[in-house]
Amino acid sequence: MAEVFYTVSGNLHRMARIEEGRVVSLDFEFQDKSLSLLGGIYDGRVVEIQKPLHVAFVEVGLSKPGMLPLKEGNLPLLKHGDRVLVQVSRTENPLENKGVRLTRLITLSLGSLLYTPFKSGLSLSRRLENRQLFKDLLTLEPGEGGILRHNARPEENFQQNLIQLREEWKEIQKKREGPPLTLLERAMRSLTPSDHFTRVKTFDDRCEDAWESLSSPEISLPKGGNIYIEETHSLTVIDVNSQGALHYVLPFNRMAIEEAFRQITLRELGGKIVIDLIRPPQDINPCLKGLSVPTDTEIWGLSPMGLLELTRRRKRLSLPQRLKLQLN
Repeated sequence: MAEVFYTVSGNLHRMARIEEGRVVSLDFEFQDKSLSLLGGIYDGRVVEIQKPLHVAFVEVGLSKPGMLPLKEGNLPLLKHGDRVLVQVSRTENPLENKGVRLTRLITLSLGSLLYTPFKSGLSLSRRLENRQLFKDLLTLEPGEGGILRHNARPEENFQQNLIQLREEWKEIQKKREGPPLTLLERAMRSLTPSDHFTRVKTFDDRCEDAWESLSSPEISLPKGGNIYIEETHSLTVIDVNSQGALHYVLPFNRMAIEEAFRQITLRELGGKIVIDLIRPPQDINPCLKGLSVPTDTEIWGLSPMGLLELTRRRKRLSLPQRLKLQLN
């Protein structure tokens, strides 16, 4: 079960999700500024093909064309002038002067279910327990697909959610658009039957402490020491410091990695990430065993210099970066 809190202060809307007593995700939006385009669906037109880059540039009515892979799944190749229904998979990056990234592999979500009309079959999150139990809870039509997230629970009415998403997709195809959702709409659609949603006047101490921590690169560890997070142009570096609290290397590094993983999710860090551990071991697997790896993350292992290397799919700027831009 998760607790989801939503609060409004002036034009600032904030959301916090708590699982097992800890804040696991945060989000925000300013009502007087444009909504996040992430997940929005648009009727676009191919204005340029770049075969060396294997991408097409698609005009969708934004300040600059979005970039779309030429080849996705079994979808046909594109040519100049084609009309195409696309979804924003990564928002614009003003820090690098990059436009949005687009995909034709559209997904719609409700509760813990992702509906994938262009990718057939049922996929289950690797973090989902009792996976066999969920395989018979959803009846898909030929050609359509679904993904169950890690927070799926058997009591959730997956078939009803599937029917609703299927109807929404039919309507999007008729209208040739699916506007991006507000923060409140995203929060409500993410709820499962076991979640508890509350609109509050102010965040409690847990939520406020997590929110305030976004403005600091330094995060204290529960048993002493800290991690220091620095986002650079090309990658994110997480430095582990013992500050005299080190007694045994393995449990300390494991504690540091666990907090680093939490911060990666909490701050929405993406791209290349390295973690500089204390006296990194020859085998990193004991440090990682049983830890909850952030979604869309691939662990590459230790570099020759002893850095734990990760990559994570980036959907938008990190929370600290977005906050800084919005407040300026």
